[in-house]
Amino acid sequence: MRSGRKVMDQQSGQDVQAGTVTGAKGRFWRSRRFWLRFGLSLLGLLVIAWALLPAVRVYSLIGNNNRNHAAPPAPRDLPVQEVHFQATDGVQLAGWLVVASPDAPTIILVHGYKGSRADMLPWARFLYAAGYNVLLYDSRGCGESAGWNITLGTREPDDVVGAVHFLQRRADIHTKRFGALGISLGAGVVLLAAAHEPMLLATVADSAWADTSEQVAWMQAISRPPFTLPLLPYGPALANALTGGNVTATSPASVIGQIAPRAVLLIHATDDRNATTPLSGEQRLYAAAGQPKEEWIVPSGGHVGAIKVYTQVYEQHVLTFFAHYLS
Repeated sequence: MRSGRKVMDQQSGQDVQAGTVTGAKGRFWRSRRFWLRFGLSLLGLLVIAWALLPAVRVYSLIGNNNRNHAAPPAPRDLPVQEVHFQATDGVQLAGWLVVASPDAPTIILVHGYKGSRADMLPWARFLYAAGYNVLLYDSRGCGESAGWNITLGTREPDDVVGAVHFLQRRADIHTKRFGALGISLGAGVVLLAAAHEPMLLATVADSAWADTSEQVAWMQAISRPPFTLPLLPYGPALANALTGGNVTATSPASVIGQIAPRAVLLIHATDDRNATTPLSGEQRLYAAAGQPKEEWIVPSGGHVGAIKVYTQVYEQHVLTFFAHYLS
């Protein structure tokens, strides 16, 4: 009997041991399947995020959610009139008109990327003091003007041409001689507008861009040297659909030659570190421009900084240019 119990006890132990081994194997495979599913799910989420990155980048580039839809506070040192007018494609725009004299020429001021008319007050002040009428306005998608987005220069020239048409209809402005001055994004915009609007007799572009290649490249890849992550190539097409223009084909350098025989002045700093406005871009623009053309290259000041570093000389360059071509 003892022998029989011993055999039974041995068999029972073997069964328990076998069960333990089987249970361990089951837990192993269940754990492995869990981590496999987790890994595949994580990979799927990463692929989806990568696929959506171009859309996120396009939206961050053209969307302007941080703007204040109200008019900025009016400056106390300028007799500004609140004005509203339409771009040539119907977008409602808001701005300030400062009339020095009905018989004076009028300068249209265009601000930079996601800016507002208030950014152009330093220019408005010295131009008005010199006797010019000045129109400064919020570009589409900026400030008080209509639209949720900017268009990277594809549609903003319609704003400038709309401003010209608005000024042509004003009874309080007798002299229909117009100039334009833009900074940064606005610098390229005034060049694009002047190429197609013959009423713009003199154009000043401060820290202008030559084309949209940098923005297009930013939509198509994430670059953190020495690594580059390519993105799906639908970004430019999405930007075109959202802006109503052709981002890849928008290039002041390709049309600046059409401004001649009307005058162009390019202002740029050699230490401009903005990726979209390198000095090489200004050099391309100047080489492509027809006569009469002028350029003023300053050694420092950075992006749109010449007016702060060389204030008096800057103002004199601009005033001399406008006096020569708008008188």
